[in-house]
Amino acid sequence: MRNGHDPPARGLGRQAAGLELVLVLATVTIVAGLGRPTAVDRDDWISFAVLLPLVAVAHFLGADRTKHQGSQLSLAPIFTAVLILPPSLTTLLIALAVLPEWIRRRSDWYIAVFNVCNLVGPALLARAVFDAVDGRGSAGWTLGAALAIVAFLLLHYGLLAIVLHVARGVRFADTVRLDCLLIDAGLLSLGAIAAALWEDYPGLVALTLLPLALAYRSLAIPALVEATRIEPKTGLYNLRHFQAAMGQELGRASRFDRSIALLMIDVDHLREINTAHGHVAGDRALASVAEALKRATREYDVAARFGGDEFCVLLPETDLEGALVVAERMRTLVEETTRTTDLAVTVSIGAVAHRGPGTTAEELIAIADRAAYQAKASGRNAIAAAPAGGAVDEAERLLLDAVDGH
Repeated sequence: MRNGHDPPARGLGRQAAGLELVLVLATVTIVAGLGRPTAVDRDDWISFAVLLPLVAVAHFLGADRTKHQGSQLSLAPIFTAVLILPPSLTTLLIALAVLPEWIRRRSDWYIAVFNVCNLVGPALLARAVFDAVDGRGSAGWTLGAALAIVAFLLLHYGLLAIVLHVARGVRFADTVRLDCLLIDAGLLSLGAIAAALWEDYPGLVALTLLPLALAYRSLAIPALVEATRIEPKTGLYNLRHFQAAMGQELGRASRFDRSIALLMIDVDHLREINTAHGHVAGDRALASVAEALKRATREYDVAARFGGDEFCVLLPETDLEGALVVAERMRTLVEETTRTTDLAVTVSIGAVAHRGPGTTAEELIAIADRAAYQAKASGRNAIAAAPAGGAVDEAERLLLDAVDGH
């Protein structure tokens, strides 16, 4: 990941980029081999036309479970396509069906490419396994479908775990979880059942939409769990989640000798805003700052409400120079978006960066907090990066805090 944070190209690290290139080339090779064009008859195109909107809608409604995982309802109709369509049509269906969801999320191109490859590759492998099994009779067909499901899950989760570990240092255990595997295996099994009914009892395929709807409802439950990590006034993460994420990222920075940066953001004169305009206006000021933080950060940065008039942003894979670029972007966004409103808001930001082992979350927070107070002492609406301070710095901070309280 680039340290500079210059939009819009937010990039991949060298290892992750190399891994994605290998994945793309491998997928193209599989498509050229297993997915080579075969005879496609009229019935295949009819099945394709029926499945395409179903997969697109299901993928659009896919529910995220955690930051590093997400169940897509589209796995069920995709697996139906795997078993009944020629591999070339399955590849085309996946590529077209993911477009609406990608447009909605506006995710980076390399994420979209990986997501497509991580569906196409496992789909074609699953079809190859299914075709390799003698599918004559119900027992053979069932065995082939079961082995195809196992093949799909192994490749799908294996690629996901490797890419997340190389790119973000995410533990394999955080990606390959039993509950996630069971949900996805259930969705694939539902797709296999629909495929089995497709030719002999096509009317019964419609009945599989009911369990798919139930799956959608059940996947909403983890979203409620996710809501417990969100601070309601701002929509950012709460302090508990921030502390957990920071502990994980510091561990990763220590193991891999990577850089990590932290920003502490103070809303200038928030108490005066509350006193002069009321707490509703104060909440609007907090929401404006939170929106600017969301716009200025990457998907894997962690922005949180620290408490009171303070926010914090964790920037993995970022040195001090990159952190200052992000801080300036935040400061400018806050100032520009509120300048023309009836409630002008500014922020003072402190930045600190560290590389490798040898520090704790408490130490980084303390240094970034002192830097934020230096930014306020310099006239506010400013940015400061300060080394670890001593008693004089702490006295200045306490004095300035006392002045703010009056």
